[in-house]
Amino acid sequence: MTRISRTLKKRKNRPAVLTPEREERRLLDYNRGFEAGYARGMEAGRQSFGKDFDGTSIIIPTYNRKDLLQQCLESIEAHTAPPYEIIVVDNGSTDGTADLLRLRRGPVRLAIHPQNLGFARAINTGLLMAKGRTIVLLNNDVLVTERWLDQMLNCLRHFPGAAAVGPVTNYISGEQQIDVPYEDVTDMPSFAAAYNKADAEKWRMTNRLVGFCLLLPRNTFEQVGYFDEGYEIGNFEDDDWIARLRLQAKMMVIAGDTFVHHYGSMTMKGLGEQGFAAVNSRNEKFYSEKWGELQELYRQMSDLHASGADPLKGRRAADFFPTHTWVQAGSGKMYWLENGVRHPLDGTWTANDGQKQAPPRLSVVDLLQLPSGPARSLQDKRLSASDTASRLQDGEVVHSTNGRMYQIDRGTRREIVSLYTCRSWGLQPRPELISYEEVQDIPIGLPILPPPMLRSEDL
Repeated sequence: MTRISRTLKKRKNRPAVLTPEREERRLLDYNRGFEAGYARGMEAGRQSFGKDFDGTSIIIPTYNRKDLLQQCLESIEAHTAPPYEIIVVDNGSTDGTADLLRLRRGPVRLAIHPQNLGFARAINTGLLMAKGRTIVLLNNDVLVTERWLDQMLNCLRHFPGAAAVGPVTNYISGEQQIDVPYEDVTDMPSFAAAYNKADAEKWRMTNRLVGFCLLLPRNTFEQVGYFDEGYEIGNFEDDDWIARLRLQAKMMVIAGDTFVHHYGSMTMKGLGEQGFAAVNSRNEKFYSEKWGELQELYRQMSDLHASGADPLKGRRAADFFPTHTWVQAGSGKMYWLENGVRHPLDGTWTANDGQKQAPPRLSVVDLLQLPSGPARSLQDKRLSASDTASRLQDGEVVHSTNGRMYQIDRGTRREIVSLYTCRSWGLQPRPELISYEEVQDIPIGLPILPPPMLRSEDL
């Protein structure tokens, strides 16, 4: 190599010195490119909005721990054969997670929350974005393994009525945990490769699945609805959603032939012992207030089905809504619910009849479950005569002497499962107690369940 060529090579490898003018021009070029790319993305999104694709949307909520997210994404790319898209919802990470994702190639879509809005809200953002005919909810501290999605999809297809499928793992509460022979995660892939062999004899029904890795068909989401955003940070929101799914008598299956690795509660552990305890205690209290005596409710639903009063066909969230009450959509549009029909408000909403709070929010997914009726005004009569021999009117809410609350709905009595439920729906019981003997003469109907708390205006 000549002296001149060596000099040219040195100059070529030497970093260029940017003058302020060149730096400004470089930033302008970058911004133009970013804006052009954003515009193309927006246009592509508009053209594809509402169009499903024959694949799986994998939703991953994340907060910091970009190292775990990187491992999770790499495991998906290495072990996922069926068509899929990845939706990462970043809950305001401060460790460069968003920058990491912007540099990645492949089927990754990104949503960024300005701060940590919690697991439930991140999942809901992902559900809103999902286009797949099947959906996976996946924690960022999970490593998927060979054939994981193929086998879970096979399990789901085998049970036409299945609403959700979950794998087994090394770290979780409940039936999905199994003993594993490895202590170091580097030994996990060889174990998983040997374990994940299709075996239908390992599939089993269950009453509970945990949300660390959950596969569901789109129609499950459309019938059950979004997660409750009243749970802060994390914990209990998946139990809440599963409770709603179970009360709809939907089938859940453990794909016992499919193993994935779970580091376990890494985001929650990042809160510290005191922070974790505070969040867990607050969410547990909210869960208890919301659901009341949930095990008793499961028993009542079982009895209702055994009596033939509940055919268990096509249950969805709207079947558990009350009657004769106002609700609102994220857009602020108001609807009057009456006997399973939604009536848009004719006029401007103003609180009346002593109402102390705004009507509950329902998502578009929830509202579309109900047929639309003619518009109603605030002056329309709210209660009408019941078809029963009782003196109680259709739509009326009563306290009974047995300590429970009921609403009369088309000749049935529907139990309101908690005081929280009554308040959330804006239902107003008549002031005097009604004897249980009088209420008991009315045939029993489906209970009234609490609505999920929705804070995002986009749902």
